[in-house]
Amino acid sequence: MKKKLMIIILLIIVIVGVVSFGNYFIDRYTAEKKIDSYIEDYGISKEDISDENYPLFGSLNSPPGFVKIIYTKDDGENFYIFEYDEDNDRVDVFANVRGNEVSMDDEFFKELKHQPSDKVLP
Repeated sequence: MKKKLMIIILLIIVIVGVVSFGNYFIDRYTAEKKIDSYIEDYGISKEDISDENYPLFGSLNSPPGFVKIIYTKDDGENFYIFEYDEDNDRVDVFANVRGNEVSMDDEFFKELKHQPSDKVLP
């Protein structure tokens, strides 16, 4: 009887783990597609990108969702930060300009070569 109970508990743990990992990878895939679509609508072409990272899962001190950082050939050390907020199903864009994280409304943002297209402006 004890063996059967241990096997059932182990199966439940395995099932919960598989479902959790599956959910994470589905969420990551969805976020990556939404971010990539937003970047295309924003107006940054694949040829302009010099480096990018894969979507990162939000840490405890960051907003929930995924983040993708894009470096372009013409912006030097400045980079773009695209955050997918899965709670609101939207992508927000920020930039790191001269070491300051700024939103699109900030004056520093205007220093970047790639400005948002009409498709992404509110």
